[in-house]
Amino acid sequence: MAESDVIGHLISVEHEAASMMQDAQIEADKRLAAAKVQADDAYKKQYEEIIRELENKYQVCTSEISQKKQEDFKKYQEEIQQLPTDVVSFNKLLDSLLFVH
Repeated sequence: MAESDVIGHLISVEHEAASMMQDAQIEADKRLAAAKVQADDAYKKQYEEIIRELENKYQVCTSEISQKKQEDFKKYQEEIQQLPTDVVSFNKLLDSLLFVH
């Protein structure tokens, strides 16, 4: 009978150990899931921050480029308007191109 008591006790200890292992696995799964949610949140937050920064830089750069383009075009127009016109030479050129003699 002593042997059966020892075997019964060992089986009981084994069941208890299996139950503890299962509880530990459940707890580990909960902690992993919570850590994943936390990591996903941190990633999303940093991703959105980077996107905001890049979007702001893009807006600033495109605004600067657009302003520079307008300034350059205005300068170009002013330079063109200040060029002297030589109507006589232009008319001669047209005559030579259009009316071949």
